[in-house]
Amino acid sequence: MAEPKFKRILVAIADPSAGLNKAVRRAGALAHKTGASIDLLNAMPSPVSAGILHAESERFTRLEAEENHRLLERMANRLRREEIIVTTHVETGYPAHEAILREIRLTKADLLIIEARKHNLFARLLLSQTDFELIRRCPVPLLIVKRTAAWRRPTVLAALDPFHANDKPSELDGEIIAAADAVAALVDGTVHATHVYRPVLRVIPGMEMDAGLVAVIPAQDRAYETAIRRRFRDALGRHGIPRKRGHLRCGDPAIELPRIARSMRAGVVVMGAMSRSGLKRIFIGNTAEQVLDSLQCDVLIVKPPHRQ
Repeated sequence: MAEPKFKRILVAIADPSAGLNKAVRRAGALAHKTGASIDLLNAMPSPVSAGILHAESERFTRLEAEENHRLLERMANRLRREEIIVTTHVETGYPAHEAILREIRLTKADLLIIEARKHNLFARLLLSQTDFELIRRCPVPLLIVKRTAAWRRPTVLAALDPFHANDKPSELDGEIIAAADAVAALVDGTVHATHVYRPVLRVIPGMEMDAGLVAVIPAQDRAYETAIRRRFRDALGRHGIPRKRGHLRCGDPAIELPRIARSMRAGVVVMGAMSRSGLKRIFIGNTAEQVLDSLQCDVLIVKPPHRQ
């Protein structure tokens, strides 16, 4: 399987007035390593008022777009001084994720970078609707930058799912490893792999949901763990990862995955995502938000091939 090649990087900037943010800095560092060009994009919502108010809103939006473009050019000029090819673009359109996805198609970008933001110093990270839609629908790898520190020989942690839970196709693990290998090769990092599995439970008929979920008998539990370990070892071997770099845990993925990343001081966690609908989409989204909130490092999200 060919590793991803990052040759054209799109950085979606929500607030150009914040200056050279973490996402732009990370893009610049990657561009130095790969020779990639960078596109800086600010996507603004369109006016939704009517009549005279609509005309005034359009005028205000136009002035704001001009100012945002000036701010993007200021950022671009700093990168250009480092001999990086940079273009800038402000697009007015609602919703913002549609403008970003359109720009990916137009520029043929092969990596999208956004910055994870908190609402204030005391608030937890809350994924916006734009973030969720990009996680679900972005056709190229999506890098969510959380740290300012440069990647220096980082641990790149690939979150695998050898049992392909939640209907994830088997090809997704291959894409995760390929992306992890590509990042590690660029920054002289080391790829590790992890899988977090939930304890097996059984339902006792006639009991309430919480009371009826109890641990299985020891023999069943041992057989379950043996099967998990065997499948995880097979996945490590299939993807060329030494066993000593494999990390298997039992528990809640939203708790255990960030814990593993912290213990290893991972620079980036590579995860898979798929487009979902209905209740499954809500459940998966809540889990993703908890994981992204707890992870202290950057997160690279990839999709299965040809199934975006």
